[in-house]
Formats: sequence, structure tokens, C-alpha cells
Amino acid sequence: MRILFINYEYPPLGGGGGIETQDLAQELAPHHQVYVLTTGYQDLPSKELKNGVSIYRVPVLGRTDLPTATLISLITFFPAAFFYGLFLIPKIRPQVINAHFAVPSGLPAAFLAKIFKIPLVLTLIGGDIYDPSKGISPHRHAIMRWTIRRIMHCADRLTAISHDTKERAIRYYQAGEGIEVIPLGFVPPIEPSLEVKKEENEVLGEKPLRFATIGRLVPRKGYFDLLRSFAQINDKNAVLDIMGDGPLLLEMKEEISKLGINERVVLHGRVSDQKKYEILKQADIYVSASHHEGFGICFLEAMYAGLPIIAPNIGGQSDFLVLGRNALIVAVSDLEKITKAMNQLVEDTELRKAIGENNKRDVEKYLIQNTAKSYELIFEDIIPA
Repeated sequence: MRILFINYEYPPLGGGGGIETQDLAQELAPHHQVYVLTTGYQDLPSKELKNGVSIYRVPVLGRTDLPTATLISLITFFPAAFFYGLFLIPKIRPQVINAHFAVPSGLPAAFLAKIFKIPLVLTLIGGDIYDPSKGISPHRHAIMRWTIRRIMHCADRLTAISHDTKERAIRYYQAGEGIEVIPLGFVPPIEPSLEVKKEENEVLGEKPLRFATIGRLVPRKGYFDLLRSFAQINDKNAVLDIMGDGPLLLEMKEEISKLGINERVVLHGRVSDQKKYEILKQADIYVSASHHEGFGICFLEAMYAGLPIIAPNIGGQSDFLVLGRNALIVAVSDLEKITKAMNQLVEDTELRKAIGENNKRDVEKYLIQNTAKSYELIFEDIIPA
């Protein structure tokens, strides 16, 4: 098959939605011809062959950093991708287009699919249709709801990364029940150094208990709730490792100072995959106070590292995090409950161990090859014979 993915974010740009497209594209590349149309940025090459995937990057206005897109960059991706697609598609002749994010990726994908009569699969990620932390979230505005409904109508098949995303597509955009839920696929790390056991460090002496969390520093991730809860836990020697970069960095530094926890919070910034797993392997508990996740690939990463998890009760992670088995589940923005869950795992080492062991086993269900096979079946079904 010749497959064209359209996603306005693709590593090194963006967060989980871009990583998801990259993992899927690279998994399919050994058996298919795979192309990606995405956003350009600074000195990134406009055309690149990487891990078997042909990547085409188009210039947009207003992109100011790697982790997050600006409104103007989202708006200008549509004409840039559309006009570049008019040139690219006759050259690569894709048999199917798979757009990730209804907006902005779905808009040029819908026009190009119609013009060239190519089947379109639209994948809903979560933040593209619902983000409770943003006043400009599409679900709040009639024009955006209408636009997304039209894009969905143009697709030959709709997929969503979680039942939460599917339900919001039905609630806010009157999408049909035929949306197929395909979870994000997890790619285990391959570096031998990631297999370091925490016990090797513990024999050197008493070490502080460590919490870890991953995510862009944006309002939706609920970092201020997390910091305020962490400041109240009983163990005043515990450390919080935060991996991620974004526009809230300076505000978070001010909050950390105000709470008096400068010595206990480590802001690692954007980290490599190897560094990320090194930090997770040295952690004792994974914690998130996010206000909403479309799926939450970070939870699978924590599960792979054998960590017990504290997670919010709203979002796509509800598909695979079972209360008591995989995580302690707390209400969004309930600082008292978040702190209570932290204290419970701090004090109950047996519970930490039991949940961690469950997570190492359960993550196997979400390997990338299972996700890729689901997409292959859809693509084969809608490509004309």
C-alpha cells in the first residue's frame, strides 16, 4: 500500500499526537510505502527519509518552539499543506490518506481526498475536538463544531484513540456510532541501559522517594494542581521529576519557589527517549494531575517501567487504567484527593509493588504492532479493488 499520513505535528515537533503518528508510520514502513505531510520548523529539512518514512515539511507562520503550536501556525498549516499536497499527491500516488487531528490536519486532507478521489481515514486524537483548559477549544464554538462535523462527514472512516474521544465526538459533533476505537500503540525502548534496576542504587544508601511525570508544560496538564498537592505530602524528602517543556515554564518556576519546594522539584525540560526511561526507572511512583488526556501514552510508558500510577478520572486513560489494579484514580483538580493518593502510595510499599507488577504485564496489550494491524485492516477495506 501507498499511505499518506497528514499531521500538523510530527517529531521533533509536538507531543503525544505527533509521536503516535511517527510510531505508526515507522511500524508500517517495512511493508508499505509510507509518506508524511507535516509542519516545517527552522532548520528541519523540507524533505527527509527517516526510518523508512518519507517526510515532507511545509512552512507555516508563527511556529515559535518545538513543543507547542500557535494559533497562527495551526491556521496557516491548512493552505500550506493543501497547496503542497496538490503537487505531492500526483507524484507519490497514495492509495489512502490518514489524517491525524480533525483540525487542522483534517481540513487539507478532506479537500485533497475529494479532489484526487482517495479514501480518507480521519483519526480523532482528543485535543482537536475537546480541551477543557482552552477557551478556544473547538467544542465551545459553533463555527468550529460545524467545520469539524463537515470534515468528519468527508471521511470514509473515522477512528478515535479512546472511548472518551469517541463519546465526545458523538456528544459535540453528532458523529455516528461507527467510530472505531484504536488505542495508541506503545513502542518499548531498546536501549540496554534502560534495564537498570532501582535496587542497584538503593544499596548505596537511603535515597529519597521519587515521583515522575511527563507532559508539555501547558494548562491542560494540570501542573499547578500537581505542584500544590505535592507540596502537601507527608514525606518532605520526596522528589518530583517533571519531564517536558512549554510556555508555562517561567510561571511554574515561580510557583515552585512560592511553595518552597525548589530543592524537591527537578524540571528536566524536553528529554530524549533514553533519558526519559532512565528517569522512570529510577522513579517510585508516576503521577498526573492532567485535566484531560485523549489517551495518555505517558501512562503506558510508566506501566512499562513498572510504576504504580496516580491518574485523573477523566480522559482516554480510563480505557486501560483500572482502579486498584493499575492506578489510584482521583477527581480532576481535587488537590486533597491527589495528595491523599500520593501519601497512600508513599506509605504502602506492598501496594506500590503489586500495582507496578500488574502494569508491567498489562502494557503488553498495547504494543504498536497491534495498533498498526488495526489500521492496515481499515486501509485494505476502503481501498478500491
